[in-house]
Amino acid sequence: MRNPLSKIPFLFLLIPLIAGILFQYYLKIEYLSIVFFLIGILVMLLSYFVPKDRQFSLRWLFGFGVIFAITGIGISATAYRQQLSEFAYPDDARIYKGIVTDSPQEKPKTTAYRVCLPKEDRQIVCYFQRDSLEASRLQPGDEFLFYGKIQPFRNMGNPDDFDYVRYMYNQNFVGSVYVPSDSYKVTGEVSSSFNCQALRCRQVILRFYKSLGFNDTEYAILSALTLGYQNDLTDDLKQGFRTTGTVHVLSVSGLHVGIIYMMIASLLGFVRRSAKYYWIKPLLTILLLWVYAFITGLPPSVVRASAMLSIFCASEIFGRKNFSIHALFIAAFFMLLVNPFSLFDIGFQLSFMSVLSILYLQPKASALVKVKNKYIRNVWQMFTLSLVAQLATFPICLYYFGTFPTYFFVANLVIVPLVSLIMYAVGAIALAKVLSLILPDLTFYLYYLPVKALQLLVYLMTSAIGILENLPHALVQGVKVSLADLLLIFVIITGLLMFLIHKRLKSFVITLSAILLLLGSHIYNNLKTKPDMFTVYNRRQAPEVRWNIGNSESCLSDSDISTGYKYIGFHDNNILILSSDVWHNKETENKLRVHNLVLTHDNNFSLYSLTQLLDVENIILDASLSAYSRYRLAKECQKLNITYHDVVQSGAFSLIF
Repeated sequence: MRNPLSKIPFLFLLIPLIAGILFQYYLKIEYLSIVFFLIGILVMLLSYFVPKDRQFSLRWLFGFGVIFAITGIGISATAYRQQLSEFAYPDDARIYKGIVTDSPQEKPKTTAYRVCLPKEDRQIVCYFQRDSLEASRLQPGDEFLFYGKIQPFRNMGNPDDFDYVRYMYNQNFVGSVYVPSDSYKVTGEVSSSFNCQALRCRQVILRFYKSLGFNDTEYAILSALTLGYQNDLTDDLKQGFRTTGTVHVLSVSGLHVGIIYMMIASLLGFVRRSAKYYWIKPLLTILLLWVYAFITGLPPSVVRASAMLSIFCASEIFGRKNFSIHALFIAAFFMLLVNPFSLFDIGFQLSFMSVLSILYLQPKASALVKVKNKYIRNVWQMFTLSLVAQLATFPICLYYFGTFPTYFFVANLVIVPLVSLIMYAVGAIALAKVLSLILPDLTFYLYYLPVKALQLLVYLMTSAIGILENLPHALVQGVKVSLADLLLIFVIITGLLMFLIHKRLKSFVITLSAILLLLGSHIYNNLKTKPDMFTVYNRRQAPEVRWNIGNSESCLSDSDISTGYKYIGFHDNNILILSSDVWHNKETENKLRVHNLVLTHDNNFSLYSLTQLLDVENIILDASLSAYSRYRLAKECQKLNITYHDVVQSGAFSLIF
């Protein structure tokens, strides 16, 4: 029986590389990497000394050796990357030299910069004080000295919250530091690294966009769609794209690179395949694709797509056809080899799955219905492209975000063509810029039509988003999907598609079995009796307290907060939540026994007063209290010999009864 992976050799190499990455990431077995590698090399060498009469029966030896060697390489590459994400945090503040590696992000009270420490060979996030005027002028590549104490990243500590620490670890950032306005100095030196130059180029283009007179919404959408710069997008705009399932268009990715590729192919369409110098066309296409990747700041998603299309173009130079799916696996292999942590990046997972589904499934899905009319066929192909891409990515979105956009197929049918037209309009503006350098007197007229067309397209896009996000049940939220559920959903989708395409009963049986298993596991989980539980979440904006008694869930309401207190009895344990100092200066002869006292909302609590009324075992300090109040109350707890839990410092407080 022939090996099914023999037709896709880089998939054969990709699987053991991923296995090596996973082994090292979760098991930390870097000491075994040399063992895997040597076994692989020895087995490959052994395959050359097999007697001729047994070569056919032992032909698997060489492949077995390759698997072991690539697994060892994956382990070593991951171990090296892990070393770059480790850092010995000093106990005191020190002077560091940093280089800005990205555009600033405005926070409510600070300006955040991603910074490289060249001496330590590590990356951190610097939070500059907002009243620092000079900080706002820092550009990618600027070098500066600062004095501060680098702290490790911390999660909020809430159940089912986003794992920010793990995310920053996978991004190779080791910590963060707060930099007051008087604790840093710009040296005047500028890094000449390729990435910094790319980001500076992007800043120049952003300033050019601003000079064209777009309003805030038009500028924000244009910057996001063409350059992936999302800092100026409002929360309402982002939510609209999330609700309609079109948020992927805001992050420059394979879609945008694909549009650029089609634009280049159209411009060079006059070059015939039979021409003697046809090789210049794919070579020029590769060059222009990487120019676009450079001006967008070389984000990983664009680098991935550009690498894949470059391999595809290279295959044209050497006369190889139907190479697109091979190009995807080649690009994935080398990207994971360079940065194994990309495997855990949501963007990598989404883009890889969407491109894989488009390359493999879209032609088959499109062929299910034969459409003769050219225009209707284009609409059908666009619909199937959006459908297969969403089918491949929605399980991942459910797993990470717990949301599903109900009208994603309608939204993509409208938004994706508009994105294409916007990219063409930007191309026209770029052409107008070139012509304006030659004919400066005609600058106004050269820009007028493409700018007006762009404004109209952005208006149509925002209007469509507004209509679709206001439809009933536009976004399904709160869906909890485990890793096992994710795998079962992929089995269901794959099996169903294989049944529809190949009409095999085996595929239908596998699909039905996976559906029954998925439903059975969820029915079992829903029938299980939930334990009685009480949780104080780490929410700084407003207090969030929830409890479950006998499968009945409740939470601290606004009326409870206005009343000033809430008493909850859990079997032989009781909880008192105080949101205002309503018992100040009160007296009693018999103290109330309180097992857990939650202090929230009010910064005027005094434990010395409260302990005159209450006999408290444990105190929970909510995140809605100010930092000073929590520090003061913690000191009072220590003096009174009362145990306490600060949810900001220690994460959410949970009790299971």
